[in-house]
Amino acid sequence: MIRADARLSVIVTSYRSPGVLEKCLESLVEQIEVREIVVTDCSPHNPQLDLEAKFPAVHFLHWDKPRTVPQLRWAALPQVSGEIVGVLEGRCIPDADWAKNIAAAHASHSECPAIGGPVAISLPASAFAWGLYFCEYGAYSLPLQQQNVQELSGANLSYKRSALEAEQDLLNAGKWETLLHLRWQKQGLKLWMSNATIRFSNTMTPATAIRQRFAYGRGYAANRFGNRSFAYALVALTLPLLLTWRVARKHFGWPFLRALGWLLALNTAWALGEFTGYLFGESKEPQIF
Repeated sequence: MIRADARLSVIVTSYRSPGVLEKCLESLVEQIEVREIVVTDCSPHNPQLDLEAKFPAVHFLHWDKPRTVPQLRWAALPQVSGEIVGVLEGRCIPDADWAKNIAAAHASHSECPAIGGPVAISLPASAFAWGLYFCEYGAYSLPLQQQNVQELSGANLSYKRSALEAEQDLLNAGKWETLLHLRWQKQGLKLWMSNATIRFSNTMTPATAIRQRFAYGRGYAANRFGNRSFAYALVALTLPLLLTWRVARKHFGWPFLRALGWLLALNTAWALGEFTGYLFGESKEPQIF
């Protein structure tokens, strides 16, 4: 049973986003429910050099070679001790009540190993930033009901530590959270969407974002079934229109129309990544963006 005052640790994965990372940490250190924070980073420039003096209580881990987001994340797990482990990305800023809402949700839903929350967008935002936001986080935008769900955003997650430690094989292999969640769901466990909100702030160029969507689409497909599939590769080619239509149903309006060209381009990159993943498997080199 998780108490409302349970110790909450937060792991922040970081890559080439020092300005937003600073704002993320500024929010976290003010939240009394957060007992410890670890930043795990593989940027060419170590953010610890610039931020350690301002955040002396934050522990920084830096890796000289690229690692994937899950590799960064799970490498930091032994460095934290909380009964609840929050997982954020360094390009997102948690609302002032994020930790309070996460802790309350875990206390109320002891049966749920993973609890997430909505992802809003920091304003003002360019047409490209809106396109990337819709592509990555459109399914998790406000308003959202607090309820059991099938999927949670990888940018806004929290776990019961005991549940994570029981899946050490996936953590050691550096697997994405999607496989963790699928395993729990197959065991009859549920995921919960809380009201603990974070705000996405883009730090990527369009070229980097296109490469990111391709790489993540490829990784998703390669890990989805564990074997190659020509049939699914062909189906993936229909995704640009399907994914864009899903966003339009919820977000049709001026921001969507501004972002439509970028959204189609980013969804096409994802679809080509899935196509490649189904045919050729995962990339041999760790990739992070």
